[in-house]
Amino acid sequence: MQPETARERGAPRKRLRATFSLGSSGLSCNLPPVRTASALVALCALMLVGETASAMEPTVSWNPAWPTFRVSEAGATLALGIAAGAAAFLYPEPGPRWNGSLPFDEAGRNLLRLSDRSARQSVAHASDLIYYGLTLYPAVVDAGIVTLGVHRRPFVALQMALIDLETYAFTGAIALSAEKVGRVRPMARECARDPNYDYKCNSQERLDQSFLSGHTTVAFSGAGLICVHHQHLPLYGGGIADPIACATGMLAATAAGVMRIMSDNHYTSDVALGAAVGIAGGYVLPSLLHYGFGSSATPSQSLLPSFELGHGSSAIFAAVTPAVTAGYAGLSLVGISE
Repeated sequence: MQPETARERGAPRKRLRATFSLGSSGLSCNLPPVRTASALVALCALMLVGETASAMEPTVSWNPAWPTFRVSEAGATLALGIAAGAAAFLYPEPGPRWNGSLPFDEAGRNLLRLSDRSARQSVAHASDLIYYGLTLYPAVVDAGIVTLGVHRRPFVALQMALIDLETYAFTGAIALSAEKVGRVRPMARECARDPNYDYKCNSQERLDQSFLSGHTTVAFSGAGLICVHHQHLPLYGGGIADPIACATGMLAATAAGVMRIMSDNHYTSDVALGAAVGIAGGYVLPSLLHYGFGSSATPSQSLLPSFELGHGSSAIFAAVTPAVTAGYAGLSLVGISE
């Protein structure tokens, strides 16, 4: 007879919590706050490298229970790509149809908007870098370099790349179509007083593209893809490095969204809806069509990215969850161990 585990005996489980947060003092990764998003990413990258070097044992393979990319998905992806292209290049510009804010938009703008033009330009540029980085990371790094180059799994890399393409077609079509709503950016009121407030002040077309935040949508799409791939495939060894990759991507996407408000490019509602669309396309859609929810070893119905660290009685089950307090708004990595 096999001895009972702690879970079977009903023994109390110990909760472990590591916090990743974005607050007024900066970004943190279970350490004293650091001042920039790049410092956080560099710190977590060092943790990833160390963990990956010490634990590259689990095999990266496509679970036979997961549906592969279907012909119907290819058709839908193509249609969504055409819709995104039409929205970007063929749809007429809407003009200023929606000039106003929701009640909580003003609170977010008053709290986060930077008054100095050079500071606004700096955070806008930083959000651009995060946008491009999170767009490329799932396909170039995870699918190309890690899965194809390191693990030498071309079939898995292909499935990941096709899932990535489907996600970006889905979220891109929504984001580019939503721009045609014609919501005026919050900076427009400042442009009326000072034409040099921002370079967009000279373009009414650019000023009418507040809804929704495309940077935030794409950033969370990329972060969601990082989470869903690392949740089900031990790309970085199957240890703590995989959930750290997910948490880092989500935190970077959150930073990008906050920076869009700080730079006065978007209202809080634009960013919040962009984040929701990005998570739906980057995490929920691949889970529904391919991976399922929860890890393959511990299936669950949770919509949150969750991971199993270790095996047997020493396993830790962790989930990346939103965390908002008076001191910060960000993410928490919450775990339960035997």
